Amino acid sequence: MSRELKPTKYALEVYENCFSNEPSYHVFSSTPFSSISIGDRFEPKVTQTWVDPPNELTEKFVISEVEHLIFALESYNTHKVMIALKKSFI
Repeated sequence: MSRELKPTKYALEVYENCFSNEPSYHVFSSTPFSSISIGDRFEPKVTQTWVDPPNELTEKFVISEVEHLIFALESYNTHKVMIALKKSFI
């Protein structure tokens, strides 16, 4: 196992309801994402990506699960955060 320092790439995948579906939204970054916790609200600003978006007047997305995957590739490391959302009434 190599001990050399490699750059890290960050990914965020957002799922509706559970991780067994395809992600509804994903984004990549060269810097870490801020803290994400179960119970946090998630505002879906990119509306065309959601299978079943919340009704803006009566519902919101809330984070129900968070998983972290960290793995090393040959030239860089990856830290992927996967979050699952559920709808909650306002």
